[in-house]
Amino acid sequence: MLHKIAETFQKRKNLIEEYFMEQTQGLTPPLYLSCDIRNSGKKLGVIDTNLFPAGFNNLCNAYSRRASVAFRNYFNKYYPNYRKIVILSEDHTRNRYYLENIYHLKALLEGAGLECRAAFSAEKLGAENLDLPLSSDKVLKMYPLRVEKDLAYAGSMAGDLIISNNDFSQGIPPILEPVLNLVIPSPGLGWHRRRKSNHFNILQTLINDFAKRMDLDPWLLSCEFTALKLVDYSQEDEMIQFANGTQKVFNQIQEKYRQFNIEDSPYVFIKSDSGTYGMGMLDISDPQELLRLNRRQRNKLSSSKGGIRNEQFLVQEGIPTADFYSNLPIEPVIYMVGWEPIGGFFRMNTQRDAISSLNTRGMVFSCLCLHKLDEPHEEYYLNCAEKENLVSLSTVMARLASLAAAIENKQLKKAA
Repeated sequence: MLHKIAETFQKRKNLIEEYFMEQTQGLTPPLYLSCDIRNSGKKLGVIDTNLFPAGFNNLCNAYSRRASVAFRNYFNKYYPNYRKIVILSEDHTRNRYYLENIYHLKALLEGAGLECRAAFSAEKLGAENLDLPLSSDKVLKMYPLRVEKDLAYAGSMAGDLIISNNDFSQGIPPILEPVLNLVIPSPGLGWHRRRKSNHFNILQTLINDFAKRMDLDPWLLSCEFTALKLVDYSQEDEMIQFANGTQKVFNQIQEKYRQFNIEDSPYVFIKSDSGTYGMGMLDISDPQELLRLNRRQRNKLSSSKGGIRNEQFLVQEGIPTADFYSNLPIEPVIYMVGWEPIGGFFRMNTQRDAISSLNTRGMVFSCLCLHKLDEPHEEYYLNCAEKENLVSLSTVMARLASLAAAIENKQLKKAA
């Protein structure tokens, strides 16, 4: 099925470019984002879109160079007079992998001709500069963010603009209030406010229109989903209502499975409608399982970044991955800067199987770059029968997600 979708895209490649040219008119693209995409061999879909992406340290040299060019293009078009950048990091400064991401993001922006310094906002980290050792003898210098006279400082440098790599799960730090107009992406798109279900509603509308133009069933490019609320796990009526809402998604998936003669057993992910890091997530193959959750499962479902209790959930169709590397399940992660796809890599997981979420404990990122899939030494390890199609299709999906994110941002500005 995937090759048929790819053939359709290839035949209509001019129409695809016309579509994006038409749809992006009047919209400002997000500075950057990353998309997690799953391919079952029968369909594919975006399963998560992060507007404050980490993981830049996993980009290879070729994609890093492409990213710097894309950042230069973005700033020349949207911020031509802004050259001094403060990168606002998350506050967990002891996570070496995350710090590698900040170090690499800083290097990418500097490669675009910008002057950059990394900063943190948490008072508990103190007011001293931090020299944080990384791998390969690298050291990341971090500055406490300081705001004076509506200017944001990292050390002695006053930034023209703050690029946030902090997803604001716990709200907007008070120190940013006087300089919110300098922050991109908008703090209003942080997880304290943003809802995945809103993003997927917008994305589904786009996919419905896009698929119609491609003469495809939109289900082949998306996931069935719904948003549900669950406040009190001890209330039987509430749990039954939650299970019934989940059953509706199962029914929609089963109907599509029958239509396309798919013999797999459907399953769904239940995840927080906001937040990151794969927290607060369960996969279930029968909605009745929700009526038999034990304490550990309930605690897992209610947990989220920053210790905030989940009450809003996204029930999302599970797409089993058909792709493996060295017998480990993998999924493509695609990065965008503005409207430009800059490349990506494969996430894999040493502790999960083909139906599981890979964005959880056990995930690793090896140097399996999308553009290196045809190198002979990869063939022995990579079990991805339609790898060229997967890369090209995933890129189109990421462009659709970027378009949805731009519409989100436009809606946010109207509501402000």
